[in-house]
Amino acid sequence: MKKNKNIIIALSVFLAVSLAFVFYKAVFSWDAMSVVFVTTEAVPEATPTPEPTIKPSETVSFVGVGDNLIHGMLYMQAANRANGDGYDFSYPYENIEYYFDDFDIKFINQETLVNDAFGPATYPRFSTPTDMGYQVLDMGFNAISMSNNHSYDMGAEGIRSSLDFWSQFDNIAYFGFYTGDDEKEIKYLDVNGVKVAFLAYTMYTNGLSISDESCPKIVFTNDYETIERQVKIAKENADVVIASCHWGYEETNQTIPEQHEIAQKLNEFGVDAIIGTHPHVIQTVEWIENPETGHKTIVCYSLGNFISAQSTANTMLGGMFQFDIVKTYTDLDNNYKISIENPKFVPTVTHYDANYSNVRNYLLKDYTQELANIHGVRAFQDVFSIEFMEKIIYKYIPEEFL
Repeated sequence: MKKNKNIIIALSVFLAVSLAFVFYKAVFSWDAMSVVFVTTEAVPEATPTPEPTIKPSETVSFVGVGDNLIHGMLYMQAANRANGDGYDFSYPYENIEYYFDDFDIKFINQETLVNDAFGPATYPRFSTPTDMGYQVLDMGFNAISMSNNHSYDMGAEGIRSSLDFWSQFDNIAYFGFYTGDDEKEIKYLDVNGVKVAFLAYTMYTNGLSISDESCPKIVFTNDYETIERQVKIAKENADVVIASCHWGYEETNQTIPEQHEIAQKLNEFGVDAIIGTHPHVIQTVEWIENPETGHKTIVCYSLGNFISAQSTANTMLGGMFQFDIVKTYTDLDNNYKISIENPKFVPTVTHYDANYSNVRNYLLKDYTQELANIHGVRAFQDVFSIEFMEKIIYKYIPEEFL
C-alpha cells in the first residue's frame, strides 16, 4: 500500500513539473512572446496608389524688335566712345535693354551685315563691325534674322564673313541665308520643353544679286515653292514656326496687298507667327485664321526701327512685339496642343540730340515730352511729339494688342 502511495506521489510530482515546464515555455519563450507581441501591434493602413495626372503646361515668352539699322552716326559715335579700341555700342541701348530680361526668346532684325571682311559703311550699302554683333548678344538676343534688302550689300564675301561670326556662338538661331540644304540650315531653339523653328524671307535686295553659286542666299517672299517646303520641314521638327518677313513699302504705315497675300500663304503652310520688318515705321497687327483648317497665325506687319539715324519723325517711332507660346498637355500620353497667347505691341522711340548726336532708344512709356522737345529730328520735321506718336499708334495698332 505504501508502495502504491509513493508511485502516486511520484506521478503527481512529475505531472506538476511537466505542467510548470509547459507554462514556462508558453509564457517566457521568445517564440511565444513574439507571437503575443505581433498580435497586439496595430496593423498599418495600406498607402493608396496616387492617381496619374496630366503634365503641367510649358510656357515660352517671346519678344521681337525691328530694324537694327546702323547708320554712320551710330558706328562713328561708338568708335569715339571706345577711344581707339574698336567700337562701344552699349550706349544706344542703355535705356531699353532692361526690358528683355524676362523673355526666353529675343528676336532682332539685324538690318546691316555684321562682318569683319569689310570696314564700316553706311547707306546705301551697309557694313557693320562685329562689335555690334557682340552687343546684340550681350542684350540677350538669341534669334537673329539677316534676310533683308541689305543682305547682299557686301557680296558673297560679306555674307560668308557674317555667317562665320554668328556660327561661333551656341544657343542662338541666326537665319536668313540658304543653299537648299533645308534639313541643315533651318534653325531651331529648344526652350522650356518647346522647340521653335525660325525662317526668314525678303521682298527686295535693292537690285543686287550674288553670282557665286556656292554662296548662301536669301529666299524671296514670292518663292512659295521653297517657302512651303521649308515650313513643312520646320513643322515636322518643331512645335512652333516663326517667320520673319522683310516686306512692304518704306515709310508708310499702310500695308500693301502683297503683304497680306504673303501672310495668307504662310498661314496656309502652317506658320504660327510672322514678324514683319522693312518699312522703318510701324504697321498693324492682326490674327489670320485659315477657314479650312482653323489654323491661326499672329501677324505683326512692321515693327519699324529698333534704332537708326534717319531724319523723319515717323521713323523715330518703333515697336516691340511680344507673346507667349503655351504648350498644353491634353492627356496622360503627353499629347499636347500649342497656342500663341497674350500678343502685345510695345511702342519704342529712337532719340538723338542736335546734329544726330547721342543716338539712343527708349520705351515710349519711359520717354518724356521734354526729350521730344529737343529731339534732333525736329530740325527736319517739327511735328515730332508724344502726341504725334500716340496718334499713329492708336490709328494703326488695334487696341486689343496695346
